[in-house]
Amino acid sequence: MQPITQLLDNDTFVKRVQYLIITLFILLIAFDIYLAIDNSVEGDTISNIIKSYTDNGLYILTFFWGALAANFFFPTKHTLLVSRTVGSIILIVFAIFIYWFSLGTMVKNMIGPTENDIRIAHAIYMVFGFLMAFLFWRQPAKSSL
Repeated sequence: MQPITQLLDNDTFVKRVQYLIITLFILLIAFDIYLAIDNSVEGDTISNIIKSYTDNGLYILTFFWGALAANFFFPTKHTLLVSRTVGSIILIVFAIFIYWFSLGTMVKNMIGPTENDIRIAHAIYMVFGFLMAFLFWRQPAKSSL
């Protein structure tokens, strides 16, 4: 088995992984459309399930979306403040705090109960996740591997 750095430098492997991810994404969208057309169970689409979980206060999902955006789209060429392992632990601990202490619901209650206010609360958690990952949990740029 090859080390991960050799696999990441192999263009054929990277292309295969890209095609696999694109194929899975297209299958996910097709399955979501199929569930939307099939009216045997109301609200059983993947989109509705994710929306119901985030509307019910699982702000960790938007927190992790922000963290993933920082990790994937803003790789670093500099050394991080902490190692990637410690950064991962920091992100998970903050996610546990958000869930355990219902911080998402507290922010939503402070902002207001309307649909736009809930969107603002999600945006706050996405930006917070982005900032946390930007500081503690970014992947290195390909040139530094």
